[in-house]
Amino acid sequence: MMKLRQATLRDAEAIRILIHPYIYDFAVNIEGEQKFSIEAICQLIHTPELYYWLLEDKGRLKGVIAYKKPAHLIHFFVDSRYQKQGLGRYMWNFVEEKLKLSSESMSVNSSEYAVPIYQKMGFKVISDVAEAYGLRFVKMRKDFSVH
Repeated sequence: MMKLRQATLRDAEAIRILIHPYIYDFAVNIEGEQKFSIEAICQLIHTPELYYWLLEDKGRLKGVIAYKKPAHLIHFFVDSRYQKQGLGRYMWNFVEEKLKLSSESMSVNSSEYAVPIYQKMGFKVISDVAEAYGLRFVKMRKDFSVH
């Protein structure tokens, strides 16, 4: 049975393993790569106002989604073996319902690869491709008031 639960520090290694295949979609150097180390993931999990959720099915980690208050998506990954099964949409709907209660919009710094995925969820591109802190990304935003 699929369930979402909040991540704990004990989950950091499993999260790192799930994210690792995607790092080079947006990390441009060692500084960017280090943002996905076990230590960096532990720091995120421990950050106040940051909510890190795991999607599990029968004890197997299938995806992660994390956001920082007020409404910035930090991590959103589905294990490649389980993509195109609606798991990303399931996690997104969960987070969107939570954030709609307290925010008018949500932002994300998307990899170039993921831009079309976010567009399907209603996000709009708000910047050209940028590089900062070792990462290459496209700033996007979704307005919750627009349906």
